[in-house]
Amino acid sequence: MGKRPLPPLSVLQTFCAIAETGGFGRAAERIGQTQTAVSHQLAQLEGWIGGRLFDRGRNGARLTPLGARLHPAVAGTIFELETALYHARASISVRSVAVSVSPEFSSQWLAVRLPDFCQHHPEIEVKMAVGYQRPDFQPGGVDLAIWLGRAETGLTQEELLTDEELVVSSPDLSARLPPRQAIRAAPLLRYAGMPHTSLDWQRWYEQITSGLDGEANPHFDIARAVEEAPLFNSLAEMLEACRQGRGFALVRSSLVARDLAEKKLVRCFVEVQPAAVSYNLVYPPNALLNPAAALFRSWLLSQVRSPS
Repeated sequence: MGKRPLPPLSVLQTFCAIAETGGFGRAAERIGQTQTAVSHQLAQLEGWIGGRLFDRGRNGARLTPLGARLHPAVAGTIFELETALYHARASISVRSVAVSVSPEFSSQWLAVRLPDFCQHHPEIEVKMAVGYQRPDFQPGGVDLAIWLGRAETGLTQEELLTDEELVVSSPDLSARLPPRQAIRAAPLLRYAGMPHTSLDWQRWYEQITSGLDGEANPHFDIARAVEEAPLFNSLAEMLEACRQGRGFALVRSSLVARDLAEKKLVRCFVEVQPAAVSYNLVYPPNALLNPAAALFRSWLLSQVRSPS
């Protein structure tokens, strides 16, 4: 083997990330580093090998013949190493699972169901990473992620929920709406995280083309209505304002199912749109070697199938 030290594992992981995403920026996003750091790590590997591994162009980074020969071996070795580490971890009965989830899904869907998992598996610690950042599946990161959108290449993806986008209001506000141009009757509510969820009032309004009330409304300035819309810190705060009759909320159907069932909120317009992206369970292929992660996955899928 010689005495020259091998490149660090992080350098090899960076090489695989560039090869699998096709670009330095996307690789940096995947592994949670800056693009400059990615470039430096690749330069370190190319210097160690003594040859160029990527051709850089306007369309990204493409493997050279040398890089193409190297990538399968490096990726396979990293996978085998990760598998061995997860097997070792599972062999001592790992009793924790780390889950990445968005604030909306956490507060509106998972929070009311999670006590059931804790009751049935009191020996397992559930660690929640709540936010909009891409899940970190590196060692020490999360095991599973509930992600709004498709998984990156190399990750397992299981669809959880298929949503509609709809407008809701309090029952009292809905009962007071005029028969025509009802969208003008109350403010359009927003919250700070809406851009992360692909929910957009203007896009929703334009997609129904004929406008609400069954006909176009040339006098309604949707852009101005959105600009003047009250802005709340979270979905939970916006929904509470909506329950109080303070305006309309554009939401995903899965996140207000309980409110609709309990008549705290109602569909105030007939127009709905299929959601552009769905909630998926995303995880690395070896994640379920952690028995706690496997149990959480099975429980989560059972909850999705449950009508409650």
